[in-house]
Amino acid sequence: MNDPQRILVIRLSGVGDVLWTTPLLRSLRQGYPRAKIFYVVRQACAPVLENNPDVDELLVYRGGGPKHQLAFLQDIRSRRCHLCLDLVGTPRTAIQSLVSGAKVRMGFDFGYRRFFYNRVLSAAEANQGHEVEFHLYPLKFLGLEAGDRRLVFNLTPKEIDYRKNFWLERNLKRGREVVGIIPTGGWACKRWPEENYIALGQAFAQKKDIVFLIFWGNAQERHRAVRIAQGIGPQAVLAPETSLRQMAALISGCRAVVGNDTGPLHLATAFDIPVISFYGPTSPQAQGPWGQGHRVLRDETLPCLVCNRTDCRRPRCMENIKVDSAVQALRQALAQAEAK
Repeated sequence: MNDPQRILVIRLSGVGDVLWTTPLLRSLRQGYPRAKIFYVVRQACAPVLENNPDVDELLVYRGGGPKHQLAFLQDIRSRRCHLCLDLVGTPRTAIQSLVSGAKVRMGFDFGYRRFFYNRVLSAAEANQGHEVEFHLYPLKFLGLEAGDRRLVFNLTPKEIDYRKNFWLERNLKRGREVVGIIPTGGWACKRWPEENYIALGQAFAQKKDIVFLIFWGNAQERHRAVRIAQGIGPQAVLAPETSLRQMAALISGCRAVVGNDTGPLHLATAFDIPVISFYGPTSPQAQGPWGQGHRVLRDETLPCLVCNRTDCRRPRCMENIKVDSAVQALRQALAQAEAK
């Protein structure tokens, strides 16, 4: 389309999903350098896009009753955008796209939601690889090239100082390699068992120069992190209570990261940190760690992989991933990081 002056991007979803749109935002900025770019995002995920030069303003969705919903739609409408990209296609985002009043409303052909757009894209055609590529798919219909595909998460000087101070306080600076462990995950069936994380840490008990930094988010996750840290022993350090951006700052200082398919793990890939991740119900092809040098572990013998279930009572796909495989993968990742 002709040079749009105001662009609305909608991605109401998780931390990793929003992070995976950052190459698209960079391409939009390069293709339309004079445009003002707005982004509709959930409150919990808004920090992912803070300090990002490719977004001019975040429209933060906080939910609420009908009054709040209407006010938010009015806010979207008031931006008078010329181009709207709905990257998720839920009933809510389809309505937001329509209400925006944009001359070009681009979205995917998900059920009846396709009727809310005037530029309908094939989800089947777009969904041939990673979510990053899925988000870049609309560019071809805008006549733009997808350039740099690296993820963007820019720390502030204050956040970098936060990490440095934590490293000094915990004596993590001199001659010690910090390995991040991220045992969190929104679905219980996406989590590698606690005892496996403990066994992984214990396998490096003789390596006194390695410290495991255990991350957590909510109170339940903290209990899990405490048990893992206690099980590993003196080489484990429990991360403090942090904001999402403070957590990202601490992750950025790790030599390697081991964890489940969850938002914080994907933050590590934005810092080009080698990642070892465990997959079962979700697809590593579509939602795996983005970039080079990462390692995905899963039990390839199971017929139920990529079931996308959130309620599996016996997630054998996670339970069957061997500790020995993770130990070997971590050793390789540390060697890879050392060679850089």
